[in-house]
Amino acid sequence: MKSLYVAGQNAETREWVPVAELRKVKDGFQLRYTQGARRLPGFVGLSRMNDLEKAYFSETLFPFFSNRLIPKSRPEFKSYLDWLGLDATSESPLDVLAVSAGVRATDKFEIFVMPNTSEKEFDFDFFPRGLRYQVGAVQSEIAHLANGDEVFLMKDFQNPKDKNALAIRTEKPSALLIGYVPRYYAPALQRLLAIDENSVQASIKRINPDAPQDMRILVTLHVRLPSDFDFLADSTDFVLLSGSNGADLKVNLIQETNLDF
Repeated sequence: MKSLYVAGQNAETREWVPVAELRKVKDGFQLRYTQGARRLPGFVGLSRMNDLEKAYFSETLFPFFSNRLIPKSRPEFKSYLDWLGLDATSESPLDVLAVSAGVRATDKFEIFVMPNTSEKEFDFDFFPRGLRYQVGAVQSEIAHLANGDEVFLMKDFQNPKDKNALAIRTEKPSALLIGYVPRYYAPALQRLLAIDENSVQASIKRINPDAPQDMRILVTLHVRLPSDFDFLADSTDFVLLSGSNGADLKVNLIQETNLDF
């Protein structure tokens, strides 16, 4: 994996807006802001990188991202990788952040991967959003689900907060709502399903009964794209504000220590 996006949440509308791209480059990492950074109210940059027009370079992972990773020395690290469906022998920091979303209790940012749409058939994984808000009966039924079970995407027509909302439901033991597709994927998936309802297959990759509530169910999507389909056509928020040419600002990393896990 070579790149991730950062999304910030609009406190009033609850919308998640892409504001920055992190890219793995030769000898380090590059961070650039996107058009969404200008649209998110109150956004002034990440970790003292406040010039939205500049590209930033670091030989090691920026603290904004590294502080969203569980240290490998923590006793729960192996279990954490299992919950994410990752192999301890091949995981990378970007792989971990792509699935975990890098969520912290102290801010309203998430990290996500945009699928590599140069490949017209691909898989990607995520934890459904909103599982914690489901009633107790739904929580207990999760125990009856199994790895590999097929699940289904369902348009939430009357969702007052998100016109593109895609709910996720099970087939067995009964039709249960187990959460939502993350908002930054939903518009493209809506368009894709309107073209071909069989272009997206969803299934449960892992059930994690011992994980925190938001990580109990890991869903995987298998996607097939038409030849002319643009996954990012719904938004200009992903357009980069700085070009890839020219010298990047090298960041003098100051490690932060307020970890929240």
